[in-house]
Amino acid sequence: MRNSRMSVVCALSFFSVIAGGFVAHYGIGSTSLLSNTQAQDNRATDSRRCSPRTLKGAYGIKFDGRKVSGEPIASIARITFDGAGVFTTNEIGRLNGNVIQRTFTGPYTVNEDCMGFIDFSSNLTNPPHEVHGDFIVVDEGREFFLLDNEEGWAASGVGKKL
Repeated sequence: MRNSRMSVVCALSFFSVIAGGFVAHYGIGSTSLLSNTQAQDNRATDSRRCSPRTLKGAYGIKFDGRKVSGEPIASIARITFDGAGVFTTNEIGRLNGNVIQRTFTGPYTVNEDCMGFIDFSSNLTNPPHEVHGDFIVVDEGREFFLLDNEEGWAASGVGKKL
C-alpha cells in the first residue's frame, strides 16, 4: 500500500510540474495574444468608419410595417445614394391595401459610427408630411437597416446593394 501511495504522489508531482511548466510557458504568451487580439479589434473598429460616401450607388429595399392606427404598409423600392448626401427613391407598394407608387428625393447623413438618417416629404397623407428615418450601415456599405422613426408609424426595412 505504501508503494502505491508513493506512486500516486510521484505521478501527481510529475503532472504538477508538467502543468506548471505549461501554464508558465503559455500563461506569459497569453498576454501577448491578448495584446494582438486587442490590436486587431482596434484595427477592425478603425476600418468601420463611415461617411456619406459609404452609401453610394443603387440599393434595393424591402420595407414593411404599419401606421399606429393600424393601416399596414409594404413596399419595395430602389434607392440611389449619390455619395454626397442626397438620395432618390422609386417606390411601389401598398398602404392599407391601396397601391402606392411614388418617387421622392431628400438628404441623408452617415455618421462616422455608420449610423445615419434620411429625411423627405411624404405624400402618403394630405397634406404631405415630413418623414425621418434612422439607419445603420452594415457589411461595409453593402447593406443597411432602416427604421421609420416618425411619430405614428412602426415600420422598418432592409436595403441591399444592387
